[in-house]
Amino acid sequence: MSYNRRSFLKTSAAATAGITLAGLPLFSCAAAPDAAKLKYGLQLYTVRNDVAKNLAGTLDYVAKAGYTQIELYGFDGKTFFGKTPKEFKAMFNDRNLVSPSGHYNFGPVLSSGNLDFWKKVIEAGNEMGNSYATIPWLDANQRGADALPKLVELVNKAAEITKAAGMKLAYHNHDFEFKKLDNGKSFLQVLLEGTDPSMVEFELDLYWSSFMNENAVEWFNKYPGRFTQWHVKDATVNAKGQKESTQVGDGTIDFSSIFAHKKTAGLRFAYVEQEAYTMPEEECIKKSIAYMKKKKWGNK
Repeated sequence: MSYNRRSFLKTSAAATAGITLAGLPLFSCAAAPDAAKLKYGLQLYTVRNDVAKNLAGTLDYVAKAGYTQIELYGFDGKTFFGKTPKEFKAMFNDRNLVSPSGHYNFGPVLSSGNLDFWKKVIEAGNEMGNSYATIPWLDANQRGADALPKLVELVNKAAEITKAAGMKLAYHNHDFEFKKLDNGKSFLQVLLEGTDPSMVEFELDLYWSSFMNENAVEWFNKYPGRFTQWHVKDATVNAKGQKESTQVGDGTIDFSSIFAHKKTAGLRFAYVEQEAYTMPEEECIKKSIAYMKKKKWGNK
């Protein structure tokens, strides 16, 4: 996610885009599976501009490109893009799409101090068939050291009702979670150590960990089994000398070395994310899935 999305995220749950490694057991590095049997997924936010123009048409070309698993965004407390969860699920069914995870705004919970909005999230997530309800973003006034105790408390409470409903709560990071606090720990460390491992899992954004010069594998080793979802977002440098995302395989991140440690991380789903474009969104997702198929990073 990039910072120009903050205003959008205040009104809808943000998300990122991804190819999914789903299903258990995950294949081992030593025995690559038959590529023809692998399933791939996309975080719907990658094609957000096309979603805004033509939701049905966008889902059509996503499915045609070979994606079968979608990570959601855009739930406003009642609908996804004007569609009730039941209506949206029917659109997925018509295209043989499923949704392992959704990104859902936690801001209303933090603002109100109660779980009313999260109960709506759980209901929508269950309708969509989500395994995870994932927190995608926190506004600046919700992420300071003084706000952390309340965040940890409410995440644990939300996780309890999420688990009771047959789902798991997850937290997705950006860059700020890696910055050190006065106590010497990072925001991400406090969340990892303050939340219940049996109920709260994490979705590591590999782009932002690279951006902050953090070694993803070291995080997996320190907190094994906690990073059950990843965002696979590649990095490049634009004409202005600024880092930005690109199609998976067109950038500089060594994903192979990270995927080699997926068992330590506890990986179940890995989503490719892209936010900056040099070509139409449809062409971007085609390039990413072609690379993932070449690497055979999928699930049976």
